[in-house]
Amino acid sequence: MDSLNVEAAVRIVRVLVSNGINRETALANPAIPEDLRSSVREALEREDTIVLHPARVITAEPGRGDWLRTRDRLGWHYWPTLRDYLLNTKNWGAVAVRSLDEATDHILEQTADPGTERFDIRGLVLGYVQSGKTANFTALIAKAADVGYRLVVVLSGLDNGLRRQTQIRLDKELVGYSDNRPGAVPLPPMGRMWHQFTKEDFDGDFQPGNANHSALQGTQPVLLVVKKNGPVLRRLHHWLDASPEEVRRSLPMLVIDDEADQASVDTRGSYQTDVPDTDYEAPAVINGLIRQLLQKFGRCAYVAYTATPFANILIPHDTIDPTAGDDLYPKDFIVDLPKPAGYFGAEELFGRQDPVTGEFVAGIDVVRHIPDGDLNALNTQQLPASLETAVIDFVLGGAARAERGQGAQPATMLIHTSQRIDEHNQLWQKVSTWFSEFKDEWRYQRDQGIRDRLRRRWDEEFVRVTRASFIGRERRFEQIEPFIGPFLEALAPPRVVNSATGEMLDYEREPGLKAIAVGGNRLARGLTLEGLLVSYFLLRLSGRIRGSNAHLDDRGACGLVLGSRRRRIRAPQGHPAI
Repeated sequence: MDSLNVEAAVRIVRVLVSNGINRETALANPAIPEDLRSSVREALEREDTIVLHPARVITAEPGRGDWLRTRDRLGWHYWPTLRDYLLNTKNWGAVAVRSLDEATDHILEQTADPGTERFDIRGLVLGYVQSGKTANFTALIAKAADVGYRLVVVLSGLDNGLRRQTQIRLDKELVGYSDNRPGAVPLPPMGRMWHQFTKEDFDGDFQPGNANHSALQGTQPVLLVVKKNGPVLRRLHHWLDASPEEVRRSLPMLVIDDEADQASVDTRGSYQTDVPDTDYEAPAVINGLIRQLLQKFGRCAYVAYTATPFANILIPHDTIDPTAGDDLYPKDFIVDLPKPAGYFGAEELFGRQDPVTGEFVAGIDVVRHIPDGDLNALNTQQLPASLETAVIDFVLGGAARAERGQGAQPATMLIHTSQRIDEHNQLWQKVSTWFSEFKDEWRYQRDQGIRDRLRRRWDEEFVRVTRASFIGRERRFEQIEPFIGPFLEALAPPRVVNSATGEMLDYEREPGLKAIAVGGNRLARGLTLEGLLVSYFLLRLSGRIRGSNAHLDDRGACGLVLGSRRRRIRAPQGHPAI
């Protein structure tokens, strides 16, 4: 059975049901082939059995959310448009969209009615790593614009690449394009279009010459996607300072701080509980600029997003500053987003310890530690056997996805062995050379050992793990073998991703991109690697290198690379493999 046809049929039925047609009537539609109707019905019934867990909310004012419950949503535009896009274009299930709808309601109601005369709300949203935080704040922005927030500032990342990635995502799912291109929301009607003063270009960050103060005085919402960078934020400050004071006093502003534990927290520890009479140490630059931005508006809601909230929660709650004002402590609310259905994260991969009994519950057996001998090989710029095996696992995992009908989806492997740019380039050259030889061997000498090597790896690792953890999803090597060659041919040459190359994995330009990415810090924080199947990761601790590689099982779980044979270590903050 062609699973792509099943997916397309499920999408059609979802669209019909979302337009008020009974499910059985939708299934009987001539557009649904008779031989697929049973499978489509089963897929929809599986969605029905998913239990929705509500977001957990801690609030300083229990009755604050009453304002949202009285709003008539009939005239909303941005969220209904995004909702249709998620259902019909991105093929989200109805349950996933409903969960997003409910979670963002909980967050929005904790901000404030934008019609309130004056407010200063500061909150924090906790989400699992790579679990849809961007989708969440995109939906929150859509709803905020529907209820009357007029200026939205998204603080996104520390470099141009991450800012651009967020800009593209918001343009596709929220703003639309003048040519109404496929794969994006339609352009809003006149009177509802977004004013945008940041662009999708790599250098498209905020520039006052591209901005017009009159946009702040109209009825259409304004969206700015800026990186957390001192010069950029100062330019934004100067531009806002030049706007009419009455506008800043009355304009409702929503600030979204993505990866809020990075750069936003005052790392100087310049905490004061009263205004000093003598000289004092000012807050860290980015922290101070964000706080000053919030002070400029009489109606302001600041919502921080992070998967690693410890620094944000531990901000002293009573800190003040004569220039920057109150710190970014989430004084008004904290929202803990539920784990998405089917999510694979740190707990699933590495296990967890029961907080009551202390008993350790093991994770899926997908982490493979790198032997010390291979670490020594890396130090001498040799390609270790474990890295060759990790690439083979990536190829097998990609072939398994293709066998399941996901061959058109992106697939990525991460290699992070050093923070040094010169070492990235050296390793990239060796990986590229080995991979070319490996591909040629599969092309022309398949019967001279390479097929047997891949078969052994599949049977000893993938089949064994699948039997242990995912009963009924096992695949024989003969089932995935026809997909190995096409996957190898579809793989782009290995790429270096670091600050020197400036090269990004552009999934918008190449939606089905399949690549091996070699890099350092740029891969380790904030950047979303679509279809990440395998990570090969090394971490220096106390002068020693620790590391391991991990592979994909047949269900699609990916393993994060860390640890040593003797000692397990914590995952790096914000690592994108989960």
